Amino acid sequence: MSVLINASTSTGLVQSADTSGEIELQSNGTTALKVNTNEGIQILNCLGVGNATPSTSGAGITFPATQSASTDANTLDDYEEGTFTPTITATGGAFSSVTYVVQSGKYTRFGDTVFVTLRISWSAASGGSGDVRIAGLPFAAGDAYTSMAMYQFFNVVSDLDFQMRTNSNTQLAPQYLKGSSGVNVVNFNSGSFDKSIACSGCYKVN
Repeated sequence: MSVLINASTSTGLVQSADTSGEIELQSNGTTALKVNTNEGIQILNCLGVGNATPSTSGAGITFPATQSASTDANTLDDYEEGTFTPTITATGGAFSSVTYVVQSGKYTRFGDTVFVTLRISWSAASGGSGDVRIAGLPFAAGDAYTSMAMYQFFNVVSDLDFQMRTNSNTQLAPQYLKGSSGVNVVNFNSGSFDKSIACSGCYKVN
């Protein structure tokens, strides 16, 4: 194998292919990067993009903790997995106390789309009134009222069709459809709900 200095520009190294048909980059005798005979590039560990430090476990692509946004629509510039803590709130007044049984939320973000799953249940709540809201989304929604496509099981009256939408940039608003009455909000004072919500779906962020 021959390695030539790019004499015309002095900007780097030019490595010519040898008879093996494969090029390898090694570190301490261990192959880190390989170019095969089909011009495919194989990275043996992790690749960090956007100045991110590659992960030291497994193999994959590591994105920076803070997104380095690209203006190119064909560029994946953000990926993240994590957890969040959902809470209940109301439009008519803040709760003086809530006794939670379960508060569980997980998310996966691909670019500007966030997929969430959550489960929240409580044994008692006092001081709140008005419409039910779920707060604590991991990322602010890009467009309130229209950005949520949510499919869920809502532990309430079984013959109602439920949906979830972003009511504000950081909250979800449960709604239900019933006959000619159309879309109805879920109200803490209506008695039409239990103390448990489990749902999953996705929404767009800024």
